[in-house]
Amino acid sequence: MKRWILAALLGWGLLAGAPARAEPAQLARQLCASCHGADGNGPGPAPRLAGQQAGYIEQQWQAFRLHQRADGGAHGAAMAALKSEGDIKALAAYFAAQPPAPARSAGGDPALLAAGRKLYVEGNLAVGTPPCFSCHGDRGEGGSAAPRLAGQHAAYLARRMRVSDAPQPDSAMEMQEILKTMSADDIKALLGYLATL
Repeated sequence: MKRWILAALLGWGLLAGAPARAEPAQLARQLCASCHGADGNGPGPAPRLAGQQAGYIEQQWQAFRLHQRADGGAHGAAMAALKSEGDIKALAAYFAAQPPAPARSAGGDPALLAAGRKLYVEGNLAVGTPPCFSCHGDRGEGGSAAPRLAGQHAAYLARRMRVSDAPQPDSAMEMQEILKTMSADDIKALLGYLATL
């Protein structure tokens, strides 16, 4: 009996000394909430992560880690804490499973919204702009390689839709080429429409 108690105490002591693996919701509260909100529906200017494609979140995390996407040092503490690929996958899956904020009511200039919807659904093949839905989904829900756009902050989308000569991760190169085919008016119309998704 004494041996069993000793073994149990030693086992408990070893387990107590091992670092506990944090749950994804706990990681989100500790590492992400101040910018993205604990459920991924933060107020901005950081992007909303709720409902985002898990694969896309993982892909962007790798881009930050490899310094292929600038973040102004915003992810430094999270980079230090998230050493395990399993934790990153779990955190991405957690945010992907969170219900995204509902779309805003369609306000604004009807002609602008119609032009944005036309670009989203049909593109402008005459200048080489493909329809957005072909990668981002019928309702902006995203796809295997493309991010969710529905419910995203307009100011964040506007920043991400700027053409940049800076080196880009491979995943962003195609979008950079598409953006070069679009006028400032096209982007304004598209942003107006995306705000309604």
